[in-house]
Amino acid sequence: MRHPPEALRSAKLFDCGCGYLVVSRFKADGRVEAGFFLLDMFCLGVKDAGFHRFDSVADYQESLLDRLFPDEGPVRMTPAAARKLTEDAISYASGLGFSPGADYKKASRVFGGITTAGCDEQFLFGKNDKPLYIQGPSDSPARVERILRALEARCGEGGYHYIVAADDFEPLEGEEENSESAITDPVHRTGLGDGRRAPSQPARHGDSDQFAGSPKSFRHDLAWWPNRCWSPHRITSRRK
Repeated sequence: MRHPPEALRSAKLFDCGCGYLVVSRFKADGRVEAGFFLLDMFCLGVKDAGFHRFDSVADYQESLLDRLFPDEGPVRMTPAAARKLTEDAISYASGLGFSPGADYKKASRVFGGITTAGCDEQFLFGKNDKPLYIQGPSDSPARVERILRALEARCGEGGYHYIVAADDFEPLEGEEENSESAITDPVHRTGLGDGRRAPSQPARHGDSDQFAGSPKSFRHDLAWWPNRCWSPHRITSRRK
């Protein structure tokens, strides 16, 4: 009997705003094809993606699932809902001027034959009705500024929130410095390789509690995201 496609997501994806989605196909010869996506529900949509073929279900479990979901079991979704979630995330980010990660097209091949026509699930994006950008450790100062300028152009003053590392940044004109640290001992986590502990550093705040984003390497994408989820204290909108 052939195993139908499966879709799994991080348990705290909708609470924390960032997490994994895995969609897999099981071949008759025992191999598994998996597309995996790093979703940013608050701003950037599909921040990163990847695709891999595994020799067996055991290999798939050990090499991918056990590493992407090391702390708690993933939540199962229907493949149709997973595709809709991914495409809705891309649509939301596109409205803000952002495109999905470079390998999304390759990863999305797992959606072949999966239709969203019968899926009526609705997904919410942004935080408190506004985009919330969280800098990833591989986001350079220049990239951060491009993202913030794009949000400023699309959303206007006070129309979005953000949190970025203070290092190498100068306050924008009229913006007060905030010395309070937003990254406190991030949890050491493993993706598709050895995890790395992100250094604690001061941060400028837009609208978040203790957060950090994801590097461009999918193997370390959640290394900077601590166990805590977003909470609504510490809110300062960006000002011109």
